[in-house]
Amino acid sequence: MIYTWKITEVSSEDDVILHAKYHVVALDEDSKLIVETEGNWWFSDKIVKKPFSDVTEQDIASWIEKEATQDGICSIKSALDNQIANLKSGLKSSLPWKPSTFQIKI
Repeated sequence: MIYTWKITEVSSEDDVILHAKYHVVALDEDSKLIVETEGNWWFSDKIVKKPFSDVTEQDIASWIEKEATQDGICSIKSALDNQIANLKSGLKSSLPWKPSTFQIKI
């Protein structure tokens, strides 16, 4: 699985990043399925990890991933993995408000 993180917004105070808005895209290389999510992360660790002017998008993404990981599992990545697994399973239902259709099996 390939995960691509984008940080779209940050909030800071006294050079400490307090909050970040993120967008993550997950690509399953085998099936070519793509899912994505976005959210807001409020950091629990209010320690300056590096000078604000030196912070990169990848730094913030890795800090979010680290804080979202418990027992070796990142909750954000796990949710994306589950979405991919559900898409792969093919358990799709018709929309209840649309007319039923049928398929001919040959």
